[in-house]
This record gives sequence, structure tokens and C-alpha cells, in this order.
Amino acid sequence: MTSKRNPNQRNLGPVIALTGAGIAVAAVIAGFIAVGGPGDARDQRLDQMSLNRVSQVIGIAQCAFNATGATSATIEEAQQVRSTVVNPGFPAPLCGGDLQPDNRISTGDTPAAPGDVTYRATDATHIKVCGNFRRSVADRDIANSYVPLADVYPQLVASHPSGVHCFDIGLVKTDPPADPKHEGHMTIIE
Repeated sequence: MTSKRNPNQRNLGPVIALTGAGIAVAAVIAGFIAVGGPGDARDQRLDQMSLNRVSQVIGIAQCAFNATGATSATIEEAQQVRSTVVNPGFPAPLCGGDLQPDNRISTGDTPAAPGDVTYRATDATHIKVCGNFRRSVADRDIANSYVPLADVYPQLVASHPSGVHCFDIGLVKTDPPADPKHEGHMTIIE
């Protein structure tokens, strides 16, 4: 059985198919605009790594400040002070981890490329740590990420533009930790 088509009736199949395809393409484009594409996700991940570097530099500078009472002239000097005063099994508050050899961290004011971080002592109790970021960060972006030391230095979780952004950090002498020998341990294990 064949169907006969009225010659005055239009075949809407191709029109409907093209319209559906157009809507699907528009939805994908709108999704990339709203959420960002794969490149944006990569930039966000790399900027998180830069912010972690900034946080680590601040932690090491804070640790050296706790030991000496003054800011270190360079991050290398702060790292050296930090490595001589910290008991590796029980680091002092805000001492950060060991700074791995990283050509992305230097002394100065202006990080050269995205991902780079610079350190500079501005006076006896303040440092300036700058990062070169690939994208701007809004408050909503920060709310969905982990930023080490954000509780101590809330400026680390403030929005900032893309490019070079500096954090002016006031270092504060903190008390050494309590002796962990008997605090919160079970006597059977000791």
C-alpha cells in the first residue's frame, strides 16, 4: 500500500529535523557560555594551583616570621629558616609544607607568566605575594574551591581580576603548639 500525498501538502520532515538540530547546537553553545568550555575548566584548575602556591609561600613566610620575628628578604631565606626551626613530625602552626624546587616562585613584584608567583617583604611584619592568574575569580568561584590558609588570611578568598593580583599579608607572631605528648592520646598506645 502506498500513500498518496496531496501535491499541495508540504513535507515538513526536513524542516523539523533542521530546526531540532539548530536547537541542539544552540543549547550546547549556551551551555559553554554559561558554564565555560574545557579551556575554562583547565584555566580554573591551573589558577587553583597558583593560589595553592601563593598559600604555601605565605605559610613558609609566616613560619620563618614566627622563628625570627621579622620578615625574610627572599622566599629562599624564609624556606631555609623554616627548615631549621620546624620539627618535621610536628610542624608549628602556619608553617606550610616544604617548598619544592619550583621555577614558578621567585622574589619580586611582578610574576612573569600565568601560574607564576612572586614574594617580597614590604616591612618588618608585612609581605606582598603576587600571582599571575589566567582568569578572573568571582565570589561564586571561590565558594566552590579549597584555599589553604583562607581562615587566617581571608583576602585569599576575595574576588580578583585576571592577570597579576597581589595579596598584602600582615604576618602575626603565633604561639608555638602545645606539647602533643599527652594531649588527646590514649595512655595504652603511649
